Amino acid sequence: MEGSLLKLRTFWLLSILSFGLFIAVTLISARLPSPIPEQAVAGKLVWQRHNCVSCHTLFGNGGYAADDLTHITTKETPSYLINYLVQPPVMRPNKYTHHPALDEVDAENLVHYLEFVQTIPTLGWPPQQENAEKES
Repeated sequence: MEGSLLKLRTFWLLSILSFGLFIAVTLISARLPSPIPEQAVAGKLVWQRHNCVSCHTLFGNGGYAADDLTHITTKETPSYLINYLVQPPVMRPNKYTHHPALDEVDAENLVHYLEFVQTIPTLGWPPQQENAEKES
């Protein structure tokens, strides 16, 4: 009987200490500075507000009606992307439908978000179509 009581006390002691450690780490980490730049956070809000994920993908997740934008900032300059978002062209394959336009500030913030996304190590994800065709 004493052995099981000792085991129960040990279990409760370790449980309480673990929970206390979890709360301490959570409170400490909440006070740490955010590694995401302020303009990137604002750009993510633009991404969410305009529901860009319904057509575009990031890291292979999202809609497939338009391009994956995970690495778009390595392919195009920020000024080109901002101009594209402020004065959007007609979307393919439509003849009259334009990409939704953004104001200058929202476009700059969105480009900052896409630049931040580019810095996240993806280890080659998402696979590019030409690479996938070579491997199969």
